[in-house]
Amino acid sequence: MTLNINQFNQSTIQGALDLKFGGTVVSCQVDVSSAGNLVPGQPVKMVDSAGGIPKVVELAADSDEVFGFLCYDLKQPNFDAYAPVEVAVRNGGACMFMTASAAIARNAVVGPVLSGVKVKTSAGGTADVGRAYDKAAADGDLIRVLLLPKNTTT
Repeated sequence: MTLNINQFNQSTIQGALDLKFGGTVVSCQVDVSSAGNLVPGQPVKMVDSAGGIPKVVELAADSDEVFGFLCYDLKQPNFDAYAPVEVAVRNGGACMFMTASAAIARNAVVGPVLSGVKVKTSAGGTADVGRAYDKAAADGDLIRVLLLPKNTTT
């Protein structure tokens, strides 16, 4: 569970990590070409840049290759250009809380939904990013998604 100093009960938050046994999280920076206002749990792709730490930007389409997902940060609700970010990379086996866009079966292959920063059951045409670790009953449910490397979700 992720804690917020102003909360009365423990709650789950989009972008928070769970099952922290071996998930890979790397430090990155939001690239200057980003539109900004990125939020925890949002899928990002790596930018071809020279020098320094890896730079990331938001996806332009739900079929873009996903590098990873932005991790929740208690101090920053969103991230603009040049902001330092932590990214749970796909091939690291991390398990992250994400928001479902509709009902999702447990263990279903999921892909990103760009509007609203959500995930959906993959039906082809989108980048498959992992498997639903929990069952989602409806749009807006927070579920855990086990991030898996490319071509290992099926």
